[in-house]
Amino acid sequence: MKKQIFTMSLLLFFGFGLYAQPKAVGEPRVLAQMTDEPMQTPVWSPDGSKLFLNNGTLEISGNGTDLRRVSAPVSNLRRTAATAAANSLFRQMVSDPMNVASQVQGLQSLSGNLIFSAALSPTGDKIAFEAGNKGLYVINADGTGLRSFGFGVGNATWTADGNYVVVQQVEDDGYFFTKGELKSINVETGARSVLFSSDKFITLSPAISPDGKRIAFEEYLSGAVYIMDIQ
Repeated sequence: MKKQIFTMSLLLFFGFGLYAQPKAVGEPRVLAQMTDEPMQTPVWSPDGSKLFLNNGTLEISGNGTDLRRVSAPVSNLRRTAATAAANSLFRQMVSDPMNVASQVQGLQSLSGNLIFSAALSPTGDKIAFEAGNKGLYVINADGTGLRSFGFGVGNATWTADGNYVVVQQVEDDGYFFTKGELKSINVETGARSVLFSSDKFITLSPAISPDGKRIAFEEYLSGAVYIMDIQ
């Protein structure tokens, strides 16, 4: 009996270690802010040394120095990343977002819906995306195992282990955002938890660094991009 309890304790310990939900560490800090232009849509460079902002027209180092305008803007960073990706379904989602659902057997239940905000997991085996007004989905990279995570969350970014996505969840009054927080979703169980929420922030466009240790996000009220440590 004692041996069984000990074995179960080990399984629980290692299970939680392997699939522990992401958590915020410390407080968010300003990464980039300008008085005459809001900072938006942070995207990490593949090596995590810098971020591109405002659809690739600005870049800044990962430690918040050297904010500068890019002389040759990187247009549509997500599309550029998708073109370079090895997974054919991911490339198809980005290159033909209106028709991919009707062309891929595992997506045919979403035929007629625009596929957007596709994000390939760091492990390369899953894709998170949004479909029309139907909300957030995850599918295996081979086109099987489609699962829905409902409406009201989006702009998914993957944790480094590929077990969770972090998403924005917002509320509005019909004209402006009135609330925005970051939530993590276990893509196997669907379990959700709040990663970051504050009355002082309306958080949008989360982006987890390639090493999984930091998350950048757009703050709607101040027009700044913030960065925060996670684990």
